[in-house]
Amino acid sequence: MSAVIFHLIDDPDTEAFWFYAAELCAEAAEAGHMTYVVCANLAHVESFDDYLWGYKPDAFVPHTADPEDIAHAPIFLGVDVAAGGFDYVINLSGKPIERVAERVQLDELVDANPANRDAARARWRAYQATGTKPVHRQIAQVPRDDR
Repeated sequence: MSAVIFHLIDDPDTEAFWFYAAELCAEAAEAGHMTYVVCANLAHVESFDDYLWGYKPDAFVPHTADPEDIAHAPIFLGVDVAAGGFDYVINLSGKPIERVAERVQLDELVDANPANRDAARARWRAYQATGTKPVHRQIAQVPRDDR
């Protein structure tokens, strides 16, 4: 059965969501998990790609948004909520991920925006309908190193 984890980020800093997402990507890469990061659109992919390159001066997160380079980086950025072939998924898109039962782990990141929280509740119910038992992690503040 898939692990579905909703990370509810209450930190009001506008960068907290992105920093937390980058840290999850770094952890996945370090663990050797081929991970698909689902973004809302191509502009979001480009923005997060740029963010991953410099979110911490001492960190490198091997990633790509180019399907031809997927074999060379454990983190792949894309927009297809139905994409197969990935056991680990980090969802930044706000849309439900398809084929949840095929995943080892799905991480749903949700900021404090009330509309985004409502959409997350709908995704929670949709995942429950597939037989998964989502859990949540309340993130009051995202710890960041001073830059």
